[in-house]
Amino acid sequence: MHLYNETIDVSCKQDIPQLVAWRGGVYHVDRVLDTWTARHAWWTTEEFRRYLLLETTMGVMEIYLGPRGWVLSRVFD
Repeated sequence: MHLYNETIDVSCKQDIPQLVAWRGGVYHVDRVLDTWTARHAWWTTEEFRRYLLLETTMGVMEIYLGPRGWVLSRVFD
């Protein structure tokens, strides 16, 4: 597993990710393995995040949607 926390572009259809663009590559989402939500305290504010575990053409990715957009959290080997 590798941690990234990098901003990514995600193309969705009916709120379900279809494509993930990261570091010059575009990866197709084969299926959504899991979803969950979490609240994180950041300094004096709370941040709500929607997490998704995706099986993609690159491998399994954990991404989340937060107030600043989509972020690649980690990639599993």
